[in-house]
Amino acid sequence: MDDRCDQCRARLRGKGQRTATRTLCESCFREFSGLAAGYISGGTVENAISVAGWFKSFGRKKD
Repeated sequence: MDDRCDQCRARLRGKGQRTATRTLCESCFREFSGLAAGYISGGTVENAISVAGWFKSFGRKKD
């Protein structure tokens, strides 16, 4: 098993998040989950992209 994210190539902390075909870091997995949820709920690429951005913002640390 590689110790890097298959999407962004960032070094993984721990095992990473597994999808059916890849191992992702937390940030990429949140974006992937948002894309899937947006597409499933809305059925369009526009919904997928907007929900992905929303999911990804959950993980950002506030200063």
